[in-house]
Amino acid sequence: MAKNAANLYQFNESVYAIIGEDGATNFGIIKGDDGSALLIDADIRRMDEIDDALNRSGCAKVRYLLNTHENFDHSSANYYFEKSGALVIGSDGCWEALKQDGEEKFAEMAGRLPELWTRYPDLKMGQLQITFARSMTLRLSGIDVRVLFAAHNGMSHSRGDSIAVVERDRILFAGDLLYTDYHPVTIYGDSANWIKSIDYLREQSFAHVVPGHGPVSEGADGYERALKKFRDYLKDFHGRLMEIKSGKMSPDDVESHMKSGAYATMGKTWMVKRNIEFFLRTCK
Repeated sequence: MAKNAANLYQFNESVYAIIGEDGATNFGIIKGDDGSALLIDADIRRMDEIDDALNRSGCAKVRYLLNTHENFDHSSANYYFEKSGALVIGSDGCWEALKQDGEEKFAEMAGRLPELWTRYPDLKMGQLQITFARSMTLRLSGIDVRVLFAAHNGMSHSRGDSIAVVERDRILFAGDLLYTDYHPVTIYGDSANWIKSIDYLREQSFAHVVPGHGPVSEGADGYERALKKFRDYLKDFHGRLMEIKSGKMSPDDVESHMKSGAYATMGKTWMVKRNIEFFLRTCK
């Protein structure tokens, strides 16, 4: 596997984000005064980037690893960090999802890259060690991070959706509840509930927001614009899917609509077709 340097976004001396290339997953780093760190999400396929970012940000040790939700690109390095002494944390919903079908999904995703098993011979899915029902505060030297369960009715983007808030600096790590400039994955959740989760986030105000995928949004106005734009996307797409179900639109028409107009510049266009096909397989 080729070694890659991280695209490291620095907010201040304590807070960083690793911004994924071409809409790949973003990760967060919160560093305490003693060099201990909270890592927000980690993908075992991108350990070179994560290690590079931890070194460049001056982190001596990962004390906590937070899974914002259960998907492979956010949780697949759980065991790797558990072995090094980190406490792996997530919501009760995330724990239930990993317990129910995490092993199967982990095997499917990891099986696509045989080189992972060469590099990590004991690779396996790691479960959460600490869970929370609604919220908890993680304390590092000189800085606190509040984590909250944010999946409306237990299912928004996914079952485990959580957010991380650095209240001191008014920074929000939104996980996959927010995408910016890229088409989202909608196959694991409930779009109507997801919109409710976005509405909750719009009631808050932050100076910076790190989405699960896509660029950071800065300023209170940037925060509001990013959330409104994504809410409008979800509402529009959900409505179009309902029109497929009622026979008013064809799948091809919906796909064309979601790749044009206000959405013409969004990345990962292939995701639209995948989301529609999943809806067609599962709608009743």
